[in-house]
Amino acid sequence: MYVDPDYAEPDLDEVARLIEAHPFATLIADEPELRIAHVPVQVRRDAANGLGIVAHVAGLDPFAESIRQQARILVSVVGPSVYVSPAWYASRGLPTYNFVAIELRGQAVPLDDPDAVRAHLMRLVQDHEQALNPGDPKARWRVDEWARDRTTDLLPELQAFTLRVDQVIAKVKMGQNRTEGDRVGTMAALHDSARTDHQVVEGLMHARYDSEGRAKG
Repeated sequence: MYVDPDYAEPDLDEVARLIEAHPFATLIADEPELRIAHVPVQVRRDAANGLGIVAHVAGLDPFAESIRQQARILVSVVGPSVYVSPAWYASRGLPTYNFVAIELRGQAVPLDDPDAVRAHLMRLVQDHEQALNPGDPKARWRVDEWARDRTTDLLPELQAFTLRVDQVIAKVKMGQNRTEGDRVGTMAALHDSARTDHQVVEGLMHARYDSEGRAKG
């Protein structure tokens, strides 16, 4: 993926946060042939302060063979994206998109220990339930005895893996190439919209720009 230097996101903590907020990813491998899978992923910081990925596919999925062969995998995460109208600008301009796109690369390592795979699945459920009901823990679904036993029954049908990420390319395009007035107009239009994706992108812009459209920091 090409990334204009203005849009590059070098902060691995921010990259991890963006993946956690949008964890459904596309996996691509070209060994033994080109294969693609679409799965939720977990991102983790390792002891060396790098990034790691834990995920799983169905054991019958051809992608599982690539994992067992420890192929290199490209993990593509596309975050929120919105069309930006020139009508929102303070100056003249052309239509564009504000968006988040992240690519991670590394070698797959099969995760075959049943206890480790079960822990991955339990944490995956916990992460998603917390994201679904962030302010109401009582509303979150919890794994009961039946669900735990059913998960154990399904473990042989899964191929889990870890990925030690050795390359991160993160593109966060949020009006860096526009004037301060254009950014203010864009954030105002997104704020007034009832669309959830507009409000998410507004939040990402406000994290980067103050009320005058000036870059923070």
